Amino acid sequence: MRFSDFPLLAELQRAAAGSGYLTPTPVQAGAIPALMHGSDVLALAQTGSGKTAAYVLPLLHQVQATQRRSPRPVHALVLLPTRELAMQVGTVVRDMARFLRDGPKIAVVFGGVSANPQMMRLRGGADVVVATPGRLLDLVASNAVSLSALRLLVLDEADRLLDAGFADELERVLALLPDRRQTAMLS
Repeated sequence: MRFSDFPLLAELQRAAAGSGYLTPTPVQAGAIPALMHGSDVLALAQTGSGKTAAYVLPLLHQVQATQRRSPRPVHALVLLPTRELAMQVGTVVRDMARFLRDGPKIAVVFGGVSANPQMMRLRGGADVVVATPGRLLDLVASNAVSLSALRLLVLDEADRLLDAGFADELERVLALLPDRRQTAMLS
């Protein structure tokens, strides 16, 4: 199997090839078709196995297939336990989206910095939000972002998000989301 076998948009195929993805890893071979089909996914794989690309490519494919309107409703939410991981995943999302025409609006939000610039980036909505749970809850409480139209939830490093340190925040985030959504949990 090759990446070109996945029914991804040509622009995503180009970005994947440019990032060195030619032959899918086992986690990519399992997760990409399932996510593109609309299935929920639970994937466990080692660091460096391509988990991020396994959900970012189908996520961007889905976002590009949706009708854009203003303000942009959040289509996909990626939750991560740390700001460093949020920045890293945000970079991958932007990199994979680089060839998309009318590319998605991507917002990366995390604590430890002023919320005001993040609130400004969320003006007019965002197609994809990459966030840590605490900052996301702060932004929802400030009416800077709404999750009512969410279609895809990704819990990256799900084992860490489900532990006692994040369980309460994660529960509060889940309570804000529509019941009908696709969910991917990766660890």
